[in-house]
Amino acid sequence: MKSPVKKSAHPGPIETRLGVAVLLLLALIGTLIFFKQFHYNPPTFTSDMTISGTSGLLSSENKTESLLSFKNMEQLSPPETFDTETLSEKIDGKAELYFSAGFKSLTCQRYKKEDDPDLWLEIFIYDMGNVLNSFAVYSMQRRENSLDLDLSRFSYKTENALFFVWNNYYVEIVASKSSVFLMDSMTVFSREFIKKTGTREEAIPEINSFPADNLDTKSISLLTSNAFGFDRLNMVFTADYKTRNGKIKVFISNRKNPAEAKDLSKSYSGFLVSLGGKTLKSDMKLEDFVIIEIMDEYEIIFTNGSFLAGMHSANDLKDAKELAFVLNNNLEKNSHVR
Repeated sequence: MKSPVKKSAHPGPIETRLGVAVLLLLALIGTLIFFKQFHYNPPTFTSDMTISGTSGLLSSENKTESLLSFKNMEQLSPPETFDTETLSEKIDGKAELYFSAGFKSLTCQRYKKEDDPDLWLEIFIYDMGNVLNSFAVYSMQRRENSLDLDLSRFSYKTENALFFVWNNYYVEIVASKSSVFLMDSMTVFSREFIKKTGTREEAIPEINSFPADNLDTKSISLLTSNAFGFDRLNMVFTADYKTRNGKIKVFISNRKNPAEAKDLSKSYSGFLVSLGGKTLKSDMKLEDFVIIEIMDEYEIIFTNGSFLAGMHSANDLKDAKELAFVLNNNLEKNSHVR
């Protein structure tokens, strides 16, 4: 009977090479850790907040610790920054809305009253890339029972929160509870924020085209995609009107050129007809003017240069036609926008 072959106690050449490689790797890791402690990453170890903007409002080199300071308040948490990869970690369930509107980054931080930890607030500064994107998320999330402010053209407050648009920034400040102290702090901060950007407020000319009579100014919004359920209809401004015979939603979309506006008008009309709409005759002398009756309401579609415009879900056809005429005249005056 042969005795079993004993395995060598000495490692072979492969094991030796692997062992040496592991030791070298461990040594390299140790060296990196040693040097890393002397070179921190600012986004991770920041002690103040910086805001990056695409419109040159605040460069990433600007220190904005004073801009984010609240009188009689102290930091409750360090500043946090989120991008397109991490936004869902902060606002899970709402991130897609911001992504669809051109989101760039979010910077947020909490503060509390020095002598009352129950009085705290959190500020959210969204860099949306441009004023249209900022207005889009502002308008699509406007709270009910709000009160307009004079901070900027688009600003308002609720019992415990404040919201405003300043160029490419959309800012939300939400407090732990309704408090005169916290609201005063939020208002002072907002004015300082706007002042320290060092820029003038950018206008949105399309909004000036909405007829003033019977306009519900709080209803003005910007739909960035899939407006009225039509996937080709994007970047559409809407506003609600209460007329003598019902309600009308007016819409305006400034396209790249007149040819695109005409093509989109035809496509949207066809979409409504495919849903059961009926095209009606009209004597209105406007470009590409179409009236469609659908589900006991009226849709009016027309173009004016690069503008696609019309009435959506109008209760009364006469009111809708009169409003379309005024809107067309306003678009003529603003034909130079963007």
